[in-house]
Amino acid sequence: MTEKILLVDDEADFLSIMSERMKNRGMDVSTASSAKEAIKMAEAESFDAIILDLQMPGMDGLEALKALKANRPELQVILLTGHATVEKSVEAMKLGAMDLMEKPADLKTLAEKIKNAQAKKMILVEKQTEEKMKEQEIEAGKLTSVGYLASGIAHEINNPIAIMVEEAGWLSDLLNDEDLANPQNLEEFRRALQQIKTQGGRCKEITHKLLFFAKKTDSRVRDVQMNDIIGEIVIASEQRARDSNIHIVMQLNPELPKVAGSPSEMLHVLLNLINNAIDAIESGGGRITITSRLEGEYVTIDVDDTGQGIPEELMNRIFDPFFTTKPVGKGTGLGLSICYGIINKMGGDITVNSSVGMGTTFHVHLPALKSENPSHQ
Repeated sequence: MTEKILLVDDEADFLSIMSERMKNRGMDVSTASSAKEAIKMAEAESFDAIILDLQMPGMDGLEALKALKANRPELQVILLTGHATVEKSVEAMKLGAMDLMEKPADLKTLAEKIKNAQAKKMILVEKQTEEKMKEQEIEAGKLTSVGYLASGIAHEINNPIAIMVEEAGWLSDLLNDEDLANPQNLEEFRRALQQIKTQGGRCKEITHKLLFFAKKTDSRVRDVQMNDIIGEIVIASEQRARDSNIHIVMQLNPELPKVAGSPSEMLHVLLNLINNAIDAIESGGGRITITSRLEGEYVTIDVDDTGQGIPEELMNRIFDPFFTTKPVGKGTGLGLSICYGIINKMGGDITVNSSVGMGTTFHVHLPALKSENPSHQ
């Protein structure tokens, strides 16, 4: 594969000779006579390596290196200098330079370094692509979960809206018959208005929860009380569970210590596990039990269902991306793999026990904050 190179030097003769010699070796070479010009070119095009002079007027090579890596961290930069020092080399490496070579550079050695730069850049780009795909998978999984959440919330929000409409109609009827100069139904007006205010507050709270969950994952780490997260997600899941004749039971340790994590990511994990439990039980009815407890140094959350269970031969595959036991069109196979990634990032783990015909229990283990852990007080 032809190496695409950007050669940067303020000396026109050096730039001309060096670029010609590199082209003769089959490289695709572009040139720039200043650091600022190089930065603009690197923003517009993709280069396998940038060969950058260390000493240039205006902006030197180290300043240019810092700017280039800030915008495109995958860029591979090789610095050239007439007087290399240990201090300059160390500083260049800290700023992300691939190498620092003395002028005049041996072209054979430089060509080898350029090939290495090309290979290294390809690996970094591949890694960036994988990370972007993972982010997209997480968002796809969240959208699936939000679909279930929205269905339950639609039922929940219908009740307060119906009450508000009824009360507003009642107020309208009263106003038609009322002598406003000498009102006889003042207390009834106050009661109806208070009811509208109360139910409007309920609607606001419910939609706020949906919007909070539907937004992009906020991965900022905070102190999280898992009992609060469980309570939120059970409220959001109750309608879907009731529709399938499923009873959700919470057995929460009131003295549970906090964990360090992202609340929205933990909402996603628990909603996914509860949705999977509902799917496993299906329409025959059953029970989901959610337990929180302190287990040594870990906060453990159990999501236990009375569903159909998972066959033993599939147990070692359930966290694999794109693996699903659900019918075609019912699952992407991304949910559990995303949950595993989130919990693993927090320094925790997910384990599972299951028996066919008896049900399944997922155990989410998260490091307890030591300051809150009674064993450390």
